[in-house]
Amino acid sequence: MLSPGYLDVLWYYGQKDLFEGKCVEMSAYRLLSHLHQGPVHGDQYRGFVRDMKRHFALHIETDRLIDPVTHERSHTAYFRVLDGMELARNGKGESRFYFNDIFLRSLRSGYLRRLDLDFCLYLDRQEEPLARFLYAHVAKRLGDKSVYVRSLAGFLTDIGMGYLAQLPAWRQTERLKRTVFPALDMLKGQACDRYELDDRGNIFFFSLTPSI
Repeated sequence: MLSPGYLDVLWYYGQKDLFEGKCVEMSAYRLLSHLHQGPVHGDQYRGFVRDMKRHFALHIETDRLIDPVTHERSHTAYFRVLDGMELARNGKGESRFYFNDIFLRSLRSGYLRRLDLDFCLYLDRQEEPLARFLYAHVAKRLGDKSVYVRSLAGFLTDIGMGYLAQLPAWRQTERLKRTVFPALDMLKGQACDRYELDDRGNIFFFSLTPSI
């Protein structure tokens, strides 16, 4: 589902609230202003309500979350990002957004660290969901290190695309060039300085500010 960036704004500006509870309060006026859409008009607010109802109905199925006890990706999780919403009847009123506990567990593990909101919103507007996910994934794992290295097969499994590692070499290369590599190319200068593959099947991500 395409998104104009509403959830990114709620996560970014509401992260203090989400580390202490599960509710973010924000008016549509403020949210739309963060998206550079200016004052709220009737059509804009109706579009906001329509899109947030779609977000509320969105179901997530993922094997990317780390179990808090075993610290392994040992489960497939099924949940909604939002457990509930209380939308104000006009754009200037404070609306309330209640986030799911499984989602919050992942969020609190560091999902928002080092992320640039403007770049997240740019990826949203460009309709690049894979690049948007990889931005958070790579930035978190690179952290303050000068380089992050992972086997390509392991990396693909981490991002929920492990099936690509099972393809014949020529087919895997074709799919990577068509999907994963273009998304990673968008992250150069944002999540990392560059990425490289070696002849042993490893992928390297190099920091924007290498350690001296």
